[in-house]
Amino acid sequence: MDRDHLARILDCEGEAFAACRGAVLDGARFWVTDSTQPASELATTYARRERRIRQRGIPTLGFAEAVTALRDRGDGLVRLGAVDTDDPPYHFQLFINGDGTAMIACLGVDQAWKANRNGM
Repeated sequence: MDRDHLARILDCEGEAFAACRGAVLDGARFWVTDSTQPASELATTYARRERRIRQRGIPTLGFAEAVTALRDRGDGLVRLGAVDTDDPPYHFQLFINGDGTAMIACLGVDQAWKANRNGM
């Protein structure tokens, strides 16, 4: 998937989508898989991750909304992707429909906690 296509399908309502799209347009690193997996499996995994991240107090964007969107998708196939920025340090997880034509969900996780964990 090229940068322009990714920016186009990220043009959705929501803070996580907007922040991620801005990062893509600013040249952030990104990747998108060719393989797919059922949304229901991802919903279970990311619901667990969301609970752990919330317990640790790590700032996020759109996490709960992404889990809901994955649950709503049922067993529909999903491609994963990611966008990473350094300033501010953020990781965006992307959930794209199986043929890569539409964004299902996007969540962002602040990565500043990693620097704090390492004593920086």
